[in-house]
Amino acid sequence: MIMKKILFLGVLFLTISCKKSKQENLQNEIENKIKAQLNDPNSYNFNYFYLDSLEYMTNREETKTILKDIQTLNSQKDSKSQKMVSLLKSKSKFLQSLNKNKYNGIFSFRANNKFGAKILAEYSFEADSTYKILYILDNNKDTIYKD
Repeated sequence: MIMKKILFLGVLFLTISCKKSKQENLQNEIENKIKAQLNDPNSYNFNYFYLDSLEYMTNREETKTILKDIQTLNSQKDSKSQKMVSLLKSKSKFLQSLNKNKYNGIFSFRANNKFGAKILAEYSFEADSTYKILYILDNNKDTIYKD
């Protein structure tokens, strides 16, 4: 009986641990988009991948705080509270208009250029909150992919 439980837990652990993370899937998707644009895709060599989620997380937390404040102030009926609610609603709309619900990042790799020389490239990218690529910019800030 104990052996069956251990075996079951082992199989369950292996099944769960074999899944790729969202970041790994994003990295693979970016890699595929970049390889399609290269002069010599066989020379591609991954360097590093950096995903910055600070701006996204900060915006999300700030929006949550604003919504809590609005709920608290809505229970009060004085004019000062209602003016504050109006101000917080406009601040919330402004934050949404900035469209900060994205992750920014850098993808670095080495590959041969059209002259056959090995170069180091750093492409910047943006992904939405579901880790779907919005766009990729090359070293010259030219868009190589846009959703």
